[in-house]
Amino acid sequence: MNAHDDTRPRFMRAVRTFAVPIIVAWLLLTIAVNVLVPWIEFVARSHAVTMSPQDAPAMIAAKHMGKKFQEFDSDSIVMLVLESDKPLGEEAHRYYDGLVKKLQADHKHVQHLQDLWGDPVTAAGAQSTDGKAAYAQINTAGDQGSTLGNESVDAVRKIVDDSHPPAGIKAYVTGPAALTTDMNEAADKSMFKMMGVTGVVIMIMLAIVYRSVSTVLLVLFMVFLEMLTARGVIAILGYKDLLGFSTFVVAMLSSLAIAAGTDYAIFLIGRYQEARQAGEDRETAYYTMFRGTYHVILGSGLTIAGASFCLHFARLAYFKALGIPSALGLLVVIAGALTVAPAVVVVASRFGLLDPKRMIKVRGWRRIGTATVRWPGPIFVASLLIALVGMLVVPGMKISYNDRFYIPQHLPSNIGYAAAERHFSPSRMNPDILMVEADHDMRNSSDMIILDRIAKNIFRTPGIERIQSITRPLGSPIEHTSIPFQISMQAIPIQENLQFMRDRMADMRKMSDDLGAMVGSMERMYGLLGQLSSTTHRMVGDMNDMKATLDEMRDHLADFDDFARPLRGYLYWEQHCFNIPVCWPRGRYSRRSTAWTSSARTCKHCSKT
Repeated sequence: MNAHDDTRPRFMRAVRTFAVPIIVAWLLLTIAVNVLVPWIEFVARSHAVTMSPQDAPAMIAAKHMGKKFQEFDSDSIVMLVLESDKPLGEEAHRYYDGLVKKLQADHKHVQHLQDLWGDPVTAAGAQSTDGKAAYAQINTAGDQGSTLGNESVDAVRKIVDDSHPPAGIKAYVTGPAALTTDMNEAADKSMFKMMGVTGVVIMIMLAIVYRSVSTVLLVLFMVFLEMLTARGVIAILGYKDLLGFSTFVVAMLSSLAIAAGTDYAIFLIGRYQEARQAGEDRETAYYTMFRGTYHVILGSGLTIAGASFCLHFARLAYFKALGIPSALGLLVVIAGALTVAPAVVVVASRFGLLDPKRMIKVRGWRRIGTATVRWPGPIFVASLLIALVGMLVVPGMKISYNDRFYIPQHLPSNIGYAAAERHFSPSRMNPDILMVEADHDMRNSSDMIILDRIAKNIFRTPGIERIQSITRPLGSPIEHTSIPFQISMQAIPIQENLQFMRDRMADMRKMSDDLGAMVGSMERMYGLLGQLSSTTHRMVGDMNDMKATLDEMRDHLADFDDFARPLRGYLYWEQHCFNIPVCWPRGRYSRRSTAWTSSARTCKHCSKT
């Protein structure tokens, strides 16, 4: 390899030789990646990932609660707020009940709705103290910031917007999930504005520095070609679900691509014009430009890409989602800065579009460089002091992740928050939830006491404004449930019933006297019954004697009957006995004897029985 080859490496010569095909190839690539798949803003909305860290203890606990209660499996919470200019009445309740039914019917987007205001027992806990506002907590499908989560928020808002509230009543959809959705939409809408303002600023600065319309347009061509290609490549990867995506990726990638592309274009054009001003021809100036900038472009680009990739190791999803897309996008920008940007310089230099329009003043920069080399220590200390001035604000800086501070106040979620804060404390719209889990059924009095003690101890913690639990459905202890109150209340019914108890005592005394008299009567009756028993015993003995006597009479009558039966038979068959005076009395005697004999036999049968 000769000295000429050392000053003009093969890659640089290839870029110069194939400048036009490289430009055409990059144009085709840019068109392809932006036409074959939707724009990156659409991909960010349709393939968005959640912005909440799923491995955080709070997220794990929230989903564990939803699983245990079989209510929800996401971390998206939306608050439905009703506000009126007068205390909410029956008409507001009917409107609220209709909204609840419609929301609960949307099983795709609404997983659970905590209807406290619809239950008379817990209604006071979900209504403001002035009675002019009420709220309901809704758990929607999909995690916060994800595609399904944003769709669920939009579905809830559509149901509320399509309703017709009574006069004087307004309904708002707010809460953490709604705030995240509004923040993403605000970022999408501001993206094109940011890009437009950035382009205008770059044009003005380049026009001031280079004072050449052609140079400004060429720089913008390089920057937007690299940026659109990087956006298209990342859009393809996101569309194929090969990497996580969010609206912040679009903003971060676009900003980095514009900033890096502009810097690299300025490096190239500035070095080219310096070489041309030094008297070099266009070809030599090209190689001087390339040799003096490629390592700077690679070094700075890879540094930024590496730093961006480190965001992938962050736990917070806001930062984690930015890592890989930003790094890959910067690699595309670096590739463009080392290929298509020099190719544009080659083509433009053939027409003299990049030649300097005025002499570049280098005396000031040379003086700064000379001073830095001559007095490195003092200049380092002075630079460090200037940097420390800017770092003085770091100790007092407070990082906030409250998204309400960073989005416009006219967005629906911020309007809903403002309406809620007119009647509720700020914590009511962002409640912290504590679940107590046990290995047995806690629906008993002893466990209820333990749960109330837990709530009481938590309420004593500094920073706790209000606590609602099963023992405190209204946010405060249930009336007439404290032990001192119960003890004091025990004497009241006793005093109220004292006269009644005295009257009943008098009745009991009278009853005791009546029972004494009854006992005397019973004793006398007992004596009479004893006498009656003795008399009955004697009667039984007499009856036995009478029975023996009757048995003897029966036997004698039977003997007499046997003696008189022949005579009675003779007289019975005498046809003229009735006309014979001697026969007639004997006939009557015979009939009486027959009757006596029958009675005696009957009596004998009765005695046997």
